[in-house]
Amino acid sequence: MKAISFVIILLVLSVTVSTAQQVYCPPPNIGFEDGSFTGWACDTGMVDFSGNINVVASNPIPNRQTMINTTTGAQLDPWGNFPTLCPYGGSYSIRLGNEQSGKGAERISYTFNVPPGANEYDMIFYYAVVLQNPPHLSYQQPKFTVKTFDVSDNSYVDCASFNFIASADLPGFKPSPAGDTVFYKDWAPSTIHLRGYAGKQMRLEFTTNDCTLGHHFGYAYLDVNEDCNSPVSGNIYCLNQKAITLLGPGGFGNYAWYTADLSKQIGEGQAFTISPPPPDGTKYAVVLTPFFGLGCVDTLYTVVSKNDAEFVFKAKDTISVCAGSSVDLTAASVTAGSSNDIKLTYSTDAGGINYLYQPDHIDTSGTYYIKGVGPKGCEDILPVTVIIGNPALSVTNPAPVIYPVTVDLSKTFVHNGSYTYSYFSDGEMSDPVLDYQHVAHTGTYYIKATNNVGCGTEQPVYVQVTPPPPPLVKAVNAFTPNNDGINDYFSVSISGYGKFSSVRIYDRYGHMVYQTLTEDARWDGKFNGAPMPPGTYYWIFNGTNTYYNSKVVESGYITLIR
Repeated sequence: MKAISFVIILLVLSVTVSTAQQVYCPPPNIGFEDGSFTGWACDTGMVDFSGNINVVASNPIPNRQTMINTTTGAQLDPWGNFPTLCPYGGSYSIRLGNEQSGKGAERISYTFNVPPGANEYDMIFYYAVVLQNPPHLSYQQPKFTVKTFDVSDNSYVDCASFNFIASADLPGFKPSPAGDTVFYKDWAPSTIHLRGYAGKQMRLEFTTNDCTLGHHFGYAYLDVNEDCNSPVSGNIYCLNQKAITLLGPGGFGNYAWYTADLSKQIGEGQAFTISPPPPDGTKYAVVLTPFFGLGCVDTLYTVVSKNDAEFVFKAKDTISVCAGSSVDLTAASVTAGSSNDIKLTYSTDAGGINYLYQPDHIDTSGTYYIKGVGPKGCEDILPVTVIIGNPALSVTNPAPVIYPVTVDLSKTFVHNGSYTYSYFSDGEMSDPVLDYQHVAHTGTYYIKATNNVGCGTEQPVYVQVTPPPPPLVKAVNAFTPNNDGINDYFSVSISGYGKFSSVRIYDRYGHMVYQTLTEDARWDGKFNGAPMPPGTYYWIFNGTNTYYNSKVVESGYITLIR
């Protein structure tokens, strides 16, 4: 049987309280930041056919409890295409489990004391899950389990314990590009809420196991945030800010923002923008409702704080590059004019929730967001529209016309005011059409649209013009230069779309006896002032067809009668 993969990624875990008055720092090395498993207990074992996990204490076993640092974690996970090292901070992560099937099970746990007085105590972790859903019963599936054990009372905390079991129905999952029936969930946080456990000893457990048949496996990455920040961010603003965005911890199904006394709901969604910023000291509450079976309902509070520090954060509105290129949002020019010492992070949403893993190589058009955090805690999120590709140009062939009606090439498409347009008569774009508003000849022409960064798009347009009839050259075949006022002169005329150039007349010996470059001139039958004898003479007319800009040559015989 072909091995089918189940991958679970667990990210940042931060320990905080739900009140704004006090924030409790996490226990030591809960984020592996000393590069070891100090404080953590490791267990390894097997899963039996019925789905029971049987593990025993062990030292960290390479390839089952594996430390990852900034060097080894530079790669991307093959299933979800995300970094193996936690992208939300910290220099170390660990991998729990491996890609070898065989009914294996791994666990890592951390025992800690809830601080006295911390009756509202939240453990917030960030995770991403990648799994293939094999055709097994639920208890046979690979799974990842999060449990919270009350050591003091020797019992598990129901609301703070839940499972991720391989299934196509897990909320927030997308098909993995790495294989059929593989699903993944990108980095996302969740919470474990402990209420009424102040002063008690608790144990946090993370467990992965293969499927019970031994053909499908699972593994997890774990990192822990060791700072003491409140889970609600964005609550500090500076002098010149026009708005603030409060951001609740991720991983919940619903967010409802309230006034501090919970009497009035004022917003919803993980990101809550307030413009202009409220007065210093304003307090808000956010009620967090988890996805079904993935945590507890929780209420967090935060107090908005005004800082008198100067904070200037700027970002380009739009960045355009040609097709096949990419955009580097981390380039200094993108945030030029901002205050010094601003920490930048990048996301795909206005709340800064969805982490952008490669901001230095954006190859898809869209709106991205840069979050700037100043040294005093002031922050803002600005959008940057990225346009990758050449200008859009859709051309419609004009209706056929009959000359002297002409075609205006600039009216064969809808103009974009930010583009410039040029017109050519060849596909190499080397022969410009100077009078593109009065095209008089049938053929294929080319229109080029160019945007402000020099990217161009070319499109052909077919023009059909019915040409005029050729010009008509007229001349009499005999004349009588006897000064009787009737037919005394010989002349050649051209009518229609033609232009006169010259007329030359020759005698029967081939001697030129008359020439004129003027259309109004007429031959009076003389050469050098002397009358020419009667007889037959030969004339040649030269002109121009003004429609085709081609030569017109006509000739004939004229009889001089005296």
